[in-house]
Amino acid sequence: MNITMIYKVWYRNFIVWTKYIKPSLVANLGEPLLYLLLMGYGMGKLVPEIHGIKYIDFLAPGLILSSAMYASSFEATISSYTRMITQKTYDAIMVTPVNLSEIISGEIIWSTTKGLISSVFFIAIMAMFGLIHSWLFMVSIVAVIMDGLFFSTLSMIFVGFSHSYEFFNYFFTLILTPLFLFSGIFFPIDTLPKLVRDVALYLPLTPMVELARVSNNGTLNYSAFLLSLLMGMISIPMGILSYRLIKKRLIK
Repeated sequence: MNITMIYKVWYRNFIVWTKYIKPSLVANLGEPLLYLLLMGYGMGKLVPEIHGIKYIDFLAPGLILSSAMYASSFEATISSYTRMITQKTYDAIMVTPVNLSEIISGEIIWSTTKGLISSVFFIAIMAMFGLIHSWLFMVSIVAVIMDGLFFSTLSMIFVGFSHSYEFFNYFFTLILTPLFLFSGIFFPIDTLPKLVRDVALYLPLTPMVELARVSNNGTLNYSAFLLSLLMGMISIPMGILSYRLIKKRLIK
């Protein structure tokens, strides 16, 4: 693979995104911001401290990771599928010296970038509200990147299987929504029944949420940090699988 060609795919997507940056940011930031305001400041006044911290401080770091997850996943499913099937952009690019592996790599890196952009804007909002309490919180950027990379590659696998936009309902409803609800974003995992808790501990988003939360309190959870890196490493074979699935579909 040629890194320059991968960059050109990334840059092509970036230029297109700048044409509709405002509605894109509204879509990526609107929902987590509403959760922050309504649940953090609204319901948060009714919830006692959790593990010694205010509910708003418990909630906000997790929303950063969910923002990255959704932004990366939507870009790597709906947008990638549109470019591949509806617009035939992949076919047009492959007429150039760029090959399919470079297209897929560029798509994954771009989707990861979209997750990072959404999270950085959300971090800026947290700073405006005075919700960042330690410089160590910047470690959460590592979790954000691993988050975006993992869900971008997972999403591209579903693109390889999908034959319609409706197929992505399985992905959003059966995978992303449970991860959003059971990865410790809204409540401590240790409050769950044992069987559910044991499953939740091994969800890919859980260590990333934990890393962001504890780092905002000025400590570093090395186990969560290493598990976050592991999610990024798992993305490599997942990316290869997505390439093979899409190659089998496009090149016959």
